[in-house]
Amino acid sequence: MLSSCPECGLSYFPEQGYYLGAMIINYVVTTACVVTIFLVSLVFPDFTTLSTNEKILLWMAFAIVLSLSLVRHSYSFWLGIDFWIKPRWPEAPAKEAI
Repeated sequence: MLSSCPECGLSYFPEQGYYLGAMIINYVVTTACVVTIFLVSLVFPDFTTLSTNEKILLWMAFAIVLSLSLVRHSYSFWLGIDFWIKPRWPEAPAKEAI
């Protein structure tokens, strides 16, 4: 990820821990998807012949892949929410003393 916007110079990392909200968004979306799909899969119990351990490993792999694929989207969503609530602008470049 770039450290700042190439167009305006706005920093993507304004402070330490800034993306905690993005991680929470990612966790909530991943958990909601996995739990929803799991509950739907309970309707069809004989759909697969996998053992319980194999199903657990499959669910874990699915959750990890889904979470990693949502990282960029959750960061972008968090930046958008933050900019909408508290707009901030890039600092003007320091003028050189003559």
